[in-house]
Amino acid sequence: MRSLTLIFAYLSKDIWNRWLETPGAVVARVLVAVSLCLLFLFMNAGFSLTERAVEKKIQSFGVNTVILRAVSQPKGKAKPAMDELLAPLGERGLYFPFSMLFLNAELSSGKKARIIIYEDHTLAALDRLFEDFEKLKGPVFLAAHGYPEAMIERVRIKEHVFDAEVVAPPGILRFVSLNKAVLFIPRSMGKGLSDYTVQESVLFLSDDSSGLAQIISAIEALLESEGFEQYELTSPLQWLGELGNIRETRLQAQALGGGFVGLLIVLIFGSIAVFEYRQNVFATALFKSFGLHSFHLIFRYLADGLVLLIASFFLALELAEIFHGFVFRFAGFDNEFLNLKFFNPYLASNNLILLLVLVLGVVVSILPVCLALRKPVGRVLG
Repeated sequence: MRSLTLIFAYLSKDIWNRWLETPGAVVARVLVAVSLCLLFLFMNAGFSLTERAVEKKIQSFGVNTVILRAVSQPKGKAKPAMDELLAPLGERGLYFPFSMLFLNAELSSGKKARIIIYEDHTLAALDRLFEDFEKLKGPVFLAAHGYPEAMIERVRIKEHVFDAEVVAPPGILRFVSLNKAVLFIPRSMGKGLSDYTVQESVLFLSDDSSGLAQIISAIEALLESEGFEQYELTSPLQWLGELGNIRETRLQAQALGGGFVGLLIVLIFGSIAVFEYRQNVFATALFKSFGLHSFHLIFRYLADGLVLLIASFFLALELAEIFHGFVFRFAGFDNEFLNLKFFNPYLASNNLILLLVLVLGVVVSILPVCLALRKPVGRVLG
């Protein structure tokens, strides 16, 4: 036991002295390892944050939701009204057809609001969309945040003026309005706006999301058969496929990135280990002749690399947290994804794959030294 303690003390002192003698090699290995770890961490964090963003989008949108927009057809080209064409959807869930004007309304504050023209037969759908819809005093209303509910807001559309009651907009509406206020006007009161270009649209919330994929396929087939050549259909089902692709790509990137990191670790740390061994080959052989086992010397090189790499790993985690906000704000992520209190992709427990790659890299990098240490002392000293 005493001999092992002395061997451990000697090898530890030897490692420390080598670091003091060649600080450049130590700094170079640490900088390379930290840089490679940061690249891997930011790559993995980017995929993870993208997954979170898509998941949040799906949750907020509602997996049973479909929004359909049809671009105006050329004049003279006859096609059925989308409202009537897709009316059977009303039996499968909330079906709200409407016309979206490409013209904006102007509020008294100077802000702009989007305009929706709705039919009288869609009142039941509006009642399901808006809480306390039956309490509205008039058919014209404004769905907007930042205004007291039930207040009357005067809205101007070119030469037309409407007094609209303010209501709280449902969450699903922001995917139609792009986070702007929305003015709802019944078709009977919006006849003067019929000269402006409109976009036929449909908001559909299925009662059963399990059959939504078949419904979407039927909608697309019906629209194409009826001459709707240009339309845009948006559904979280499409994002579910996108989410699966992102996860698959992340796994592939982890494999390629991990292999790249491991290869560079092997080349750089292995080259330095071999160089140090050759510099001290006679001293190493002499120690072996005094009874120091090859295993002890192998452990010395392994411990040298592991200490530096593990320190680099934790240093990279700290640096990644510091630069996370700057990197991903520049990449265009929302502020909520920049707060590490809600989601921290740099926890050591979430990056065990990287740590495993580093350990394997060290083990492989000292294999040439292990082979060299197998040579008999007489051949080395001779």
